[in-house]
Amino acid sequence: MAPWSAMRSSPTARSGITGISIIQLLATWCLALALIAGLTHSYKLLAAIGAVVGVGVLVATLLILWWLQRHDRGAAPGSPDARRREQAIRVGLICGLLWVVEISVNNFLAPPLPGRDWFDDVIWAAASVLILAGAAHAAYRGRRIRIGIRFGAWSGLASGMVACAMALSIVVFGMSFLVADPLNVREWAERGAASGAPSIAEYVAFETFAGAFAHLLVVGLAMSTVLGALGGLIGAALAWLRTRTSATR
Repeated sequence: MAPWSAMRSSPTARSGITGISIIQLLATWCLALALIAGLTHSYKLLAAIGAVVGVGVLVATLLILWWLQRHDRGAAPGSPDARRREQAIRVGLICGLLWVVEISVNNFLAPPLPGRDWFDDVIWAAASVLILAGAAHAAYRGRRIRIGIRFGAWSGLASGMVACAMALSIVVFGMSFLVADPLNVREWAERGAASGAPSIAEYVAFETFAGAFAHLLVVGLAMSTVLGALGGLIGAALAWLRTRTSATR
């Protein structure tokens, strides 16, 4: 229980920097990068549509977070809901750093297969366990499955936004690494002509752009919300068993 309770008195909480404000900063950074990448590498209609969708997702996220900051009365500063949300976002940021490591290794060191897939699986498992355990702990203390679901959703949003920011940063600032990756070179040789991309740079930019938002929406929000529901079920069930056990003594 100590790691989770320690988050309540973290430096960010004392300094007034909230988890939502961190996500907002990340989303703003992602929005700027998505605009640059879209304007620079949209070589066909599908790529342009993808860029518009990505920008729309980020704008919608920023608007929703802005609305929550002003109208979410159920999570007033210092309330149990607010503390759980901050804990969830911090767990998500830790998971996001794991994804940064994974993305960095894959794109800067570019290890060969199957080592790359093995490393991806380890990171995936570690992030999943952290979110599942955090959701279960939160639901156990709050005795509600929905607490675990919310924990998973906030963790997933935070981790997905960090991963999205990292992937888009590589598109904008690290294209030389992408075009030198042997896996990307081989894929370009096999599929480049059919894709309609004028060069490998445009091809891998579109693929990485799509991967960035897959991290945000699928690996981040969707997968983590499911993990939160599972953790919520586990935590709420354990809390119920504890209550039943205590009542029979």
